[in-house]
Amino acid sequence: MPRKLILQDFLPYLLNRAGLRVGLMFSRDIEAFDVTLPMWRVLVELWHKGDHRLGELSERTSIDMSTLSRLVVAMQRKNLIVRRRSGLDGRALSLTLTARGLALTETIVPHALHYEDVAMEGMSAREVVTLKDLLKRVYANLEKIETTAGKRPAAKERPAKQRVKRRIKSSA
Repeated sequence: MPRKLILQDFLPYLLNRAGLRVGLMFSRDIEAFDVTLPMWRVLVELWHKGDHRLGELSERTSIDMSTLSRLVVAMQRKNLIVRRRSGLDGRALSLTLTARGLALTETIVPHALHYEDVAMEGMSAREVVTLKDLLKRVYANLEKIETTAGKRPAAKERPAKQRVKRRIKSSA
C-alpha cells in the first residue's frame, strides 16, 4: 500500500512550520535589542562555549561561512564580538564576546527560555528530552544524506514514476 503524503502530517512541513513560528516570534522580541536571529545564535554560542574559530562557529550555529563572515563584521561594528588571533594557531582568528555582547546575551536569554517554555507547554520533562533527542537524530540523518548527495541523482532528475516506485518499495 503506497504511503500518502498529507501536508499536515508531513515531517519536513511540521518542522518548518514550528521553527518559523518560534523564529518569527522570537525575532520580533529581540528586534528591540538591534539583534537578528542569526546574530543571536552567534551570541549565545559564544556565551555558552567561549571563544570559537569561524569554521567551528559556522558548524555549531548552522550559518554558512560566507553569511557568517558578513555577520561577524556587522557584530564587530555593534561592539558585540571581537576577533583575536587564536592561541593554538597564530594564523587563525578566534571570536569572543565583548563586555557589551555578554551583557546583551544575558539580557536576551530569559526571552529565549520563555519561547522554549511556551513551545514545550503541556509536555513532561521526559517528553521534552525525547523530542530534543529525536530532533537531533533527524538533523544527523539529514546531515548523512548531504555528504552522499553527489552519489545519487537529485529527485528532480529522476522521472516522477521512478521516485514514486522507489518510495513505495522503501516503505514496504
